[in-house]
Amino acid sequence: MRKWISGVVFICLMMVISGCSHSLKDENEDAVKNVEEAFNHKSEKITDGSNNVKFYLPFGMSIKDESPNNVIIKGKNDYILFYNQNEKEDSKIVYQMSKPEKNLVVDNTFKNKKQFGYLIVSKVEKDMYEVTVGIGGIKMTTESKEKNIAANASKMMRVVKSVQYKK
Repeated sequence: MRKWISGVVFICLMMVISGCSHSLKDENEDAVKNVEEAFNHKSEKITDGSNNVKFYLPFGMSIKDESPNNVIIKGKNDYILFYNQNEKEDSKIVYQMSKPEKNLVVDNTFKNKKQFGYLIVSKVEKDMYEVTVGIGGIKMTTESKEKNIAANASKMMRVVKSVQYKK
């Protein structure tokens, strides 16, 4: 009887533990949902900028470096904000150039009347993924642990959505 109770407790414990785990599929589904919400939401208030662009940066993120068409942003991860002011908000060129030829895990696009947005996730190595979000000629990329894909993707789309070119 005691062995039987121990077995039942063990099985119940395993069910609880497995029920609490968040799979890569779940994380990617959350990322798509979060990015689409940020894409369809109004732009965040501008809080920062570089020589050519201004944009919103969430708390804990700051500009680390910049070069023509790129801003390196430091946070829990390093992020690269790329912009090509010659591409319109509905352009697909940067998206097409950003898709990897292998290890693609997520390739999702979003459209509204004026903009073309996207989320691309590709596997880099065990538990590490390259996450890219963009709108037209603007994209942001980072490397992320599996468990942080959705949070990073959401944060990144909020930044990308806010980018404005300086005149």
